[in-house]
Amino acid sequence: MALAPNAKPFLTGGLQDSSVDAGLQKFVPEIWGEAVQDYMMKKLIVGNFAQDLSSMVANGGDLIHLPKHDEIAASDLYGGASEALHTAAISFDDTTTAGGEYTLTINKSAYAAVSITDLIMAQGASQYDFMNMYTQKLGYALGKHIEAYLMSQLLDHVTFNVNDTTADGAGSGNVVDLSAAGSYNINKDGVANMIQAIYESDADLEDFVAVLCPATYASLFKLDDFARYDVIGNSLGNELPRVSGYVGKLAGVDVVVSNNFRNKDNSAYLTAPVFNATDGETGEADHLNGFLIRKDAIKIAYAAGMKSRVQADYDLVSLSTQIVADSVYGCTIVGDNSSNKTVFALMDA
Repeated sequence: MALAPNAKPFLTGGLQDSSVDAGLQKFVPEIWGEAVQDYMMKKLIVGNFAQDLSSMVANGGDLIHLPKHDEIAASDLYGGASEALHTAAISFDDTTTAGGEYTLTINKSAYAAVSITDLIMAQGASQYDFMNMYTQKLGYALGKHIEAYLMSQLLDHVTFNVNDTTADGAGSGNVVDLSAAGSYNINKDGVANMIQAIYESDADLEDFVAVLCPATYASLFKLDDFARYDVIGNSLGNELPRVSGYVGKLAGVDVVVSNNFRNKDNSAYLTAPVFNATDGETGEADHLNGFLIRKDAIKIAYAAGMKSRVQADYDLVSLSTQIVADSVYGCTIVGDNSSNKTVFALMDA
């Protein structure tokens, strides 16, 4: 007896099949989509503490305006022991003057794709969890791509002569000497400099996070002051650095490590990051140990329905299932190099 193509439980799908019985057409994207997004978020480091403004474009749009707010200063109300007002009248800040704005443009995109042949599925499905394997690969690929973009934006923010042009980053000049000259090894003076920079920016230690390159993070284990049990005590419980390999805080500042530092034009990853710490420099000769970032400095947004969209199609010519995961996003970094220092370059002295 022949089976009719539309008879239940025949599941068709692929090739943009619009049939009401095309169950597989939506099955793969819906099942894989959530898993891909989960793995994508696991790969993000600075992206995970960025402020997500996607809700502002949930109904469409590709540009978010973020007004700058000037600080409001208080004045004396009464003078001395007199009951009279100190001034003739209470004055009000003029908010009709535009204070400027930051803009977040959602104009970046990334995709990752895989094609799984019927033969591989038939021969390996019983031995391998293909869904778990490839959702990890797709999610990590998207996450790494987005993370690289965020890291390049941070570099552009703190460097002079961005990409060897005459343009300077909004936070250029915001530097903290974290290590000795020509070194990626943190020293105690560098830690003191970092703490001073945070408090001079009118913030608290918990407001910032230090994102370190692997060489600088590893150097923490050379400092007895931060790795020895008899120095730090047992306040970390079982998370003693030399036992666990984990340093979660440095002098009260959250610490993470990233292997996603980029070069000046965002074309390659660097294990020994560099930047321009001086105006007029174009040689990227200064060691970049990492970034000291206020946790609300990075704003990110994803286009509606495009944080990690997954689509699938069946290709009859190659007898394979083709799966594509993509994301549309944008980022901006708020702050400057004067009254609102939100990002610092951690460098060598």
